[in-house]
Amino acid sequence: MNNKPTSSKQAPAARQQPQPAATSNQQRPAQPIIQNMARVTDPKHVPKEIRDQFLKKIHFCSQPYDFNDDTKNVKEKQERSQYLQELFDLLKEPNFVVNLVVPHLDLIIEMIEKNIFRPLPILKKTATNGEIGMEDDDQLIDPAWTHLQPVYEYFLQLIVNEQPDVKSLKIFITHSFIQEFLELFDSEEPREREYLKNILHRLYAKLVPRRKMIRKAINDCFYTLIHETYKFNGAAELLDILASIISGFAVPLREEHVIFFKTVIIPLHKVQTCQFYHEQLLRCSMLFLSKDPTLATFLVEGLLRYWPFANSAKEVMFLNELLEVLEVCEISKLEPLIPKLFKRLIKCIAGPHLQVADRAMCFFENDYFLTILKSYKPFTFPLLVPVIAQIADTHWHKVLQESLNALKTILKEIDYQAFDKALNNKDPKYLYIIQDAKNQKKDRQKIEEKWKNLTKQAIQKNPNFKEPIVPYSDTHIVGEHNGLNNGNITIL
Repeated sequence: MNNKPTSSKQAPAARQQPQPAATSNQQRPAQPIIQNMARVTDPKHVPKEIRDQFLKKIHFCSQPYDFNDDTKNVKEKQERSQYLQELFDLLKEPNFVVNLVVPHLDLIIEMIEKNIFRPLPILKKTATNGEIGMEDDDQLIDPAWTHLQPVYEYFLQLIVNEQPDVKSLKIFITHSFIQEFLELFDSEEPREREYLKNILHRLYAKLVPRRKMIRKAINDCFYTLIHETYKFNGAAELLDILASIISGFAVPLREEHVIFFKTVIIPLHKVQTCQFYHEQLLRCSMLFLSKDPTLATFLVEGLLRYWPFANSAKEVMFLNELLEVLEVCEISKLEPLIPKLFKRLIKCIAGPHLQVADRAMCFFENDYFLTILKSYKPFTFPLLVPVIAQIADTHWHKVLQESLNALKTILKEIDYQAFDKALNNKDPKYLYIIQDAKNQKKDRQKIEEKWKNLTKQAIQKNPNFKEPIVPYSDTHIVGEHNGLNNGNITIL
């Protein structure tokens, strides 16, 4: 580590004596450092014996042990815990911190690094497609945590302490330190992530010259999550920190903050494991919109672009967020998004999943959304009316069928003539979404006839040509049409 105080020259001699420190286990508890310091009349002049004792304990706590095996180095581990407690107690006295801790910050930070910077253990299966509602009771606990927790607590209190000033600390909080520190957020131990969050938040608050560097490192971490790994255990904790940072942004927002919103906050919605941090992501999104409401249209566009498929629970989350964001949007700015917005809502209502359909129906209970619907009647009625009118008569769920009939009544009351015109439209644009299965089969047969003709032509030109197996063929095990109809919803 660069720019270390001159006292670090004692480090090699101290590291050669880990065994004597362990063998004198019975004598050390009788003379803790804090008691020896209490006898010192002039705290500015710490006796060499006490300073050496302090350095030896730091070096002893820097020694690596196998914390996953409780049967190894039992005495050394006990002694290490006792020393860490002594070092922690020193932070409670400002004079001790100024005259003993601050002059040896380089060794203290080195001790912390040697303890926490490590390969993260794998405590459970790291699947990339977790489901909402999974039980976390069976998660394993890191056996090393009881030994790491005192180090994290010491680091946190060191940052909180007023005596180590910005000038002293910023020397050690480098770019490489922040990068390694952020990698620890991928730990599967939730208590470790909570400590990491609190420490990083305190560092950001205290070290003003390092704020831009910390924000950039967090951005890089999210870029990796969005474009490479798709899984990061500490995403929720980092977003918690960002929420506090965003709330302090000045208005109007700087360009770099708007770019961050567009390149990080919005794309984070598309990550497959978004459900694990969506609550924190929504908070960050709404904080940005409170600073600059014009960003709401970009978020609506992003939600529609990254809309989930084959994940009904995530669809419900997106619907909740979409309704919340729409209330911030200026109605005049939504015109380019109206077709995509109402097409998505129609697909959700006509879909086979009851919770998704029910949540989509809640949009029509919102006064602001009804204002949007009324403002764009020439666009919305031709999309909505034919689909709503048909599924109101044929939907399989009685409660939702009643809601659909109530929606029909609302649409009639808004504009009876527009409703009647849209209902009698001979070529409704989105009625295919609820197309009858028999009609779908007829359409499919026409397409199959075209493929059969093409296959015959291919055999004529190449006698060895073999017809490929397709998933929707009658003889294939997947089944006819594969139940998806190439992304369109089928109501049977």
